[in-house]
Amino acid sequence: MAELEKIIEKLVSKPESYTLQSDPLDAFFESHKMYVNPFADKIIDNRMFINKDEAACARIVRAARHNQSSLIILTGPTGSGKSENADFIVRNLPSDFIFWYNQVYGQSAMQLATSIIGDLDPNFIAKLSTADREQILDIYNNVLKALIKKNKKLFCIFDQGEHFSKDGFELVINSTNPYSAANRAFTGLILAVPRFEKSLEDWAENFDTTLRRALIREYTRPFTVPQRLEYILRAIAVGKRMSHLELIKQRDFDPFDEEAILCLIETSEGHPSTLGGLCYMALELASAISSDTIITESLVKEAWEKFPNKKIHQEAVKWYNEKDLYEKQE
Repeated sequence: MAELEKIIEKLVSKPESYTLQSDPLDAFFESHKMYVNPFADKIIDNRMFINKDEAACARIVRAARHNQSSLIILTGPTGSGKSENADFIVRNLPSDFIFWYNQVYGQSAMQLATSIIGDLDPNFIAKLSTADREQILDIYNNVLKALIKKNKKLFCIFDQGEHFSKDGFELVINSTNPYSAANRAFTGLILAVPRFEKSLEDWAENFDTTLRRALIREYTRPFTVPQRLEYILRAIAVGKRMSHLELIKQRDFDPFDEEAILCLIETSEGHPSTLGGLCYMALELASAISSDTIITESLVKEAWEKFPNKKIHQEAVKWYNEKDLYEKQE
């Protein structure tokens, strides 16, 4: 009965009507002179991406631009920023590249070829007869040859590459063959979680020569401590529509205090989505208390206790350690 009385008390204290427009988080932003939650998206601004590994991105773009490789594999645990790196790479591709992106769901070579051609020219696919569709691999090869004649290249991003079928992966391998001595018509960037490496090992005997010739391997790396701090400060600055360098000079990190920032740096262990998620949850928790609450270390720890992706975070940290991807701190 006592429990029932507690429930009734809570119901009595609730307002008679609700509106989704009166969001306490909005009031919190307004109180702290922020116009947006910068942690709501993985892209902070045009320059700052979650775990944008600038060195890896530069190597990948260079490999594509100079025909160094036509097959690139970017591996990393869930939430490590593979898609954000790919987004950054696409924005920096030379103008002669035609971009295609899709997620891999075990499609056969014919299905992948149909999908690529269909996205490039939906009208063309619609006009194909049943007999023509059976020759889709030949048509796909002719498309690659036609691109070379027009001084164009196809840059394909295959997301969730761990779901490749052997047949589909063989299409990608075959596409890496240059159609002339000077040019390649195709560059493939495969984004995959670590278990894809086992598939590569299993297929290596079949594709050993091509893999050695065409393959560039990159790994998404966790944020270093300076990068973790930069990410947080850039985000705060974007939320306040100011330069992050100016914010650093002023040492004004509102709505976070310094202990909270240090706690975020330590708790996230450099895992990108964990850092972004903790910042977001800390803002939400603070807004539920009061619109002018400052985010403290205790609030960050509370956010970590409520964080729903601890397992993913722990698996990522284990993988970083196994690959020796943590940058040694002085």
